[in-house]
Amino acid sequence: MRRAPLLLLLLLARLAAQGDEAVALPPFLVEAQVKGRPWRHGEAMGYEILSRCPDGTTRRVVEAHHRLHELLGEVLPPALRWHSSVPRSLILFDEELQPASSQEVVRRLLQPGLAGVPDDPPAPGPRGIRLPEPGRRYNFLPNLRLWDRDAMAVFMIVRRDDFEADRLSLTLDYVRFLVTQRVPALPGWFVAGFLTLYQRVAFEDGELVFPALDWPFPPAAEGAPAVAAIEDLVLPRLPPTADPASAAARRRWLAEAALFVRWGLEADRGSHRAGLWRLVERGAVEGYSAELFRECLGLEPAQAREKLAAYLPRAISQPARFAPPRRARLPAFPLTEASELDVARLKGDWERLEVPYVREISPTLAPRYLEQARRTLRRAYDRGVRDARLLEVMALCELDAGAEEAGAELLESAAALGRLRPRAAAELGRVRLAARRAEAEGGKLDADRLATVLEPLFAARSLAPPLVEVYERIGEAWAAAAVRPTRGHLAVLLEGVRLFPRQTALVLRAAELHLEHGYAEEGASLLDTAERVVDDPAARARIAALRAGLPPAR
Repeated sequence: MRRAPLLLLLLLARLAAQGDEAVALPPFLVEAQVKGRPWRHGEAMGYEILSRCPDGTTRRVVEAHHRLHELLGEVLPPALRWHSSVPRSLILFDEELQPASSQEVVRRLLQPGLAGVPDDPPAPGPRGIRLPEPGRRYNFLPNLRLWDRDAMAVFMIVRRDDFEADRLSLTLDYVRFLVTQRVPALPGWFVAGFLTLYQRVAFEDGELVFPALDWPFPPAAEGAPAVAAIEDLVLPRLPPTADPASAAARRRWLAEAALFVRWGLEADRGSHRAGLWRLVERGAVEGYSAELFRECLGLEPAQAREKLAAYLPRAISQPARFAPPRRARLPAFPLTEASELDVARLKGDWERLEVPYVREISPTLAPRYLEQARRTLRRAYDRGVRDARLLEVMALCELDAGAEEAGAELLESAAALGRLRPRAAAELGRVRLAARRAEAEGGKLDADRLATVLEPLFAARSLAPPLVEVYERIGEAWAAAAVRPTRGHLAVLLEGVRLFPRQTALVLRAAELHLEHGYAEEGASLLDTAERVVDDPAARARIAALRAGLPPAR
């Protein structure tokens, strides 16, 4: 599970307290303490919405999110971003409902006797409330983005009468997540160059603006090249920063990567933009070659270097502005009163994601957040609601809390009712693999047991995002199988290696299985892949041992 820093999409709300001693907690909404407008529910433009704001405010927030992503698409198309089969959750809460409930929640959270909170000695305080260490204050974050392996959720406290869509932006942390978590991984030069540009981005009057490029290097001497050769940019990894010379080389490499990306996006009235994106997308799978460069951009690398040098004076003196040629007409979407299932599932999933975040910043309060998540999820379950989406969130909540048996039982119930989300399917494959191996003689899986393990894992392959653990579990299942796999059976591992070529354990497992079952050509190719990406001495020794067992080349 992952957690993220603040996604400050709203610049209106501020933290109630400032300073190093303030502990900023995620929202903790106790339904019994919050009176007023009921929750509203809707789905639109890739979002699933749960809102306690007026419908008009909710629509403006959703439309603002959509327009920001539409604007981002001018420089980073959807194909180059992380995406998921699970709709993004957007939970909106009316600011006017928050203050009184927050005060009550703080009192509840700091009460002595909570699970995980020590009782002795109680610190003095009004009404028996345990006080934090001197100087520490607690407040609630107004906006937060959290994510799991396969899903993302955003919580926002919104001022209904003072909401200005033009003051919203997408933060660097959020965009970094989109480009670094994309599978297959984008080329390092593009990630570095794009994020270097985005560090100083501005959203102005419906435009995305990259300011003049920071180029802290003296002009090239007469006759010397102004920029590096394309091969020197796209082939190497980032140089280390252990010594000043390497640090200077790193800064130069980052600046030139940013120059190349900006040239591809803006130069010649954007005529290279589609070619740049093709180069990035294909390069993520094929790696760099001069032939690929020519196919995508219609230029020789040396020609591109000359164009970069000619574009440099403009890049370091003028901003680059991007905007869609026209704003798309956004479809109307209905908002209806949220059902008990909608509230339990979406709010409960958000509260599940809060637990590891709180555990990291204030471990003694994490059990309280876990208790709240379980209570929210069970509110619908205890009234007889059985829905695959609810059950899989309940299962993930239990698995994250270490309750393996309860989580496995809920996963099986969810799978019997409908299709699972990617991470839930991967977890079901994992728990089934452990169970089937435990019950099988010698831990070896017969064909029937193997099929029950592979079923959810293969279902997860058809969903986004691809998860490396899916392919790792498939490899483990075949390693434990009593039946011999064919080339076709193991082809799924080759698919996994194409998606995750730097995951050493996966690559080596795939190589071992191919070699063990006599598929030497594929095994040798996988060992070549492993040698390109492995730095660990133990892994290199393992590669050498496997290669020693290869049959002589014919």
